[in-house]
Amino acid sequence: MMITAHRHADKAYSMRKQILPTRDVIALGFMTLALFLGAGNIIYPPIVGRMTNEYYLIASIGFNISGVLLPMLAVIVLAEKNGHPLEVCAPMGKFWGAVLASSFYLFLGVFFASPRTASVSYEMGVVNFLDDTPLHLCIYSGVFFAVVWFLGLYPGRLLKTIGYVLAPLKLLCLLCLAIFATRSHVAPLLTATSDESVKAFSNGFMNGYLTMDTLSALTFGMIVVNSMKVKGVTEREDIRFYTRTTVLFAGIGLVAIYLCLMKIGAGFGQMGNFQNGAQILRAFIVENMGVGGTIFMAVLIYLACTVTAVGLTSATATLFSEMSGISYKILLPVVVVASFLIANIGLTRLIGISVPALSVICPACTTLILLTVLRWPAHSIALPVWVSIAFSAYAAVLKPLGFTVNLIDKLPFTSVSLGWVLPTALVALLLLLKDKTSRKVAITSR
Repeated sequence: MMITAHRHADKAYSMRKQILPTRDVIALGFMTLALFLGAGNIIYPPIVGRMTNEYYLIASIGFNISGVLLPMLAVIVLAEKNGHPLEVCAPMGKFWGAVLASSFYLFLGVFFASPRTASVSYEMGVVNFLDDTPLHLCIYSGVFFAVVWFLGLYPGRLLKTIGYVLAPLKLLCLLCLAIFATRSHVAPLLTATSDESVKAFSNGFMNGYLTMDTLSALTFGMIVVNSMKVKGVTEREDIRFYTRTTVLFAGIGLVAIYLCLMKIGAGFGQMGNFQNGAQILRAFIVENMGVGGTIFMAVLIYLACTVTAVGLTSATATLFSEMSGISYKILLPVVVVASFLIANIGLTRLIGISVPALSVICPACTTLILLTVLRWPAHSIALPVWVSIAFSAYAAVLKPLGFTVNLIDKLPFTSVSLGWVLPTALVALLLLLKDKTSRKVAITSR
């Protein structure tokens, strides 16, 4: 009887299952891939390749764990919560959950990541053709954010705008780059010692972490889920299924692109005194494409930054519209204008101001996502998140101001800005142990 009941339930589910056309599933994958491939994600891998040289494949494992696996898990976590970031932050309590979610979106969609898209695309594209002046930056960023506002004006059309148009164009440019990457010769990988392997892996992991994509995933995940809802997929099980399919597609694409970019850095990057990934890519493209390579680079970075900016500003306006009840079409220009104003303080100053805050917010987001993925008891999540905030705040804010604690400075991974990991993990494990012990005592007392 139970087997029959289960069969009837499965049949009923298959009858009500909301099916997306294959072209929409592919477009969702392209959109997710394009959203994550901002300018930073294109210029980080080449410098990792340059630094690790023939060990770039080992470095790529670390980079893909922190820069692909964790962000994709974050998108899945958001899908589990039906696309509502406030539900992801609910273990922090109603007030602090709202504060945490708001801080995630404000720093990405207004204070840092969104303004940076205009600044980076300006410095990597426009400056190659015009003098770098405040007026030129103002004009460019004004036009840039006007396009972002126009593209984000109708969030229900983002799948068509990004998935069907901008993402394929962006990926076509990256495909051309990948083809040329095969010309970049890398020294053969000899038997790596354990120290060399650990160093290469750590280098890749840290740079993948610095892309801040685990944090960005909470904004992009909302767009992915909302795009499904616009297409009529509203059941949680269906949203989960298509999200997993989408992130698998996007994850494979990201891994392939990162490998190509790291190979460029590991090969061509050794031929000059390059200081960052942007310099490596610019020189490589000009070497292989001639003068037209400069234009190609400008187009590639512009597309990368535009797609990311549309995603960030749209998601931020959507969240605050849901929280406040104010119309999305009123909040979107507010977010866009704020991003425009902040972009004009310049990239260097922008990074200097924002990095300390992001160094505190990213660990909190990473802790929250990982514990949610691991199905940690909801009441045992808040304290580890607060611990991650406390230790990362010490490293990013208090220590630079001269307040030092020797015991904290001796924690593992402190030298690579991950001193918060061990205390956070210990607190989380102790709370889990306490929770299991309490349950056993409760069961025994019965």
